[in-house]
Amino acid sequence: MANLLLDVSNLNVFYGDAQALWDVGFQVYEGEVFSIIGSNGSGKSTILRTVTGLLHPSSGKIEFLGSRIDGKSAMRVVDAGISLVPEGRGLFSAMTVLENLELGAFPRRCRSQKRESLAWVFSLFPPITTRQDQLAGKMSGGEQQMLAIGRALMSKPKLLMLDEPSLGLAPLVVQKVFEIIAALKAQGVTILLVEQNIHQALRIADHACVIKTGRISMMGTGNELLTDPEIKKAYMGSLQ
Repeated sequence: MANLLLDVSNLNVFYGDAQALWDVGFQVYEGEVFSIIGSNGSGKSTILRTVTGLLHPSSGKIEFLGSRIDGKSAMRVVDAGISLVPEGRGLFSAMTVLENLELGAFPRRCRSQKRESLAWVFSLFPPITTRQDQLAGKMSGGEQQMLAIGRALMSKPKLLMLDEPSLGLAPLVVQKVFEIIAALKAQGVTILLVEQNIHQALRIADHACVIKTGRISMMGTGNELLTDPEIKKAYMGSLQ
């Protein structure tokens, strides 16, 4: 059986006095894609922000490779081996493609492998290979998403978290993004995926959960949720 990588249990998170997550719990195993699906404002991104240390839970536990990371700073979480590609990509638009990628290798444990990591990223994303000197802000949406994922991979993550990677992209580019996710999975990268494109997110997932108003309402394999009548009814437009 695959090793348990991420173990989230009984997570409660607040924004001020407003509670955003109620007793959220799930497990991600090494080498799998775990998808979190749900509507806008359901708490999907809050989960990722809490795992990565940008938010701190009021109660609950997050373990990564057997060690507690809840309450640790985002820098410590990255050092532990977790990278987040945020919604909106978070690129430095006035910096070049190469400069953005090099920033991804900032953690001390990654610096000695920067050249090998660059070669790996360029092999995954040929369109950005010839644009190393181009400003990130001048690239198309699809190219920016490739760059954002590539930058996250430069830190050699044990867990890659993707927050709405298909948001705002044309359908053909969305297809390409999911082909990239499948290729990363085939290379053994463990992925925690938050995505509104329900069909694609479940089709690629080994396991998945549905979050509704801050609570996990369903959990199972990607295929089980994809064929579940309740999911089809609730997200009919997304599953057509």
